[in-house]
Amino acid sequence: MMQSQFRNSVLFKVLLVLGVLIVYAAPSSAIFGVRRRCVRRTAIVVGASASSAAAHEAASATAAEEQSAAAQQKAAAQTAAAQAAAAAAQASAASAQAASQAAAAQSQQKTPQQKLAELESLYKQGLISENDYQTAKTKILNEMMQ
Repeated sequence: MMQSQFRNSVLFKVLLVLGVLIVYAAPSSAIFGVRRRCVRRTAIVVGASASSAAAHEAASATAAEEQSAAAQQKAAAQTAAAQAAAAAAQASAASAQAASQAAAAQSQQKTPQQKLAELESLYKQGLISENDYQTAKTKILNEMMQ
């Protein structure tokens, strides 16, 4: 009777689960903070690592050389991109300056009558308000008087 009570108890079920975990868990997995290692697996790894140490060193040296070459290529590409961006910015600034100079020269060549006609057409199209129209008209007329 006591044996059947033990099999139905929570303690029995917990112990059973722990036993199953210990038996079926992977050799390197941690169970309750304790790592188990298989002796055969450790011996195989140690034997294999001793024989391939030279090959590993050569592979790591090759990988380091490849990484440094890739880093140099990346730095060269970034430098070229920065130079291209600077050249594009200079070209853009030069074209903007030329456009502003052309617009300034064009606006200076217009007569006050042309400016008033242009202002009136902007007002009739509804692009500027009446207040803006009157202000600009007064400014043009004052320039004409001077």
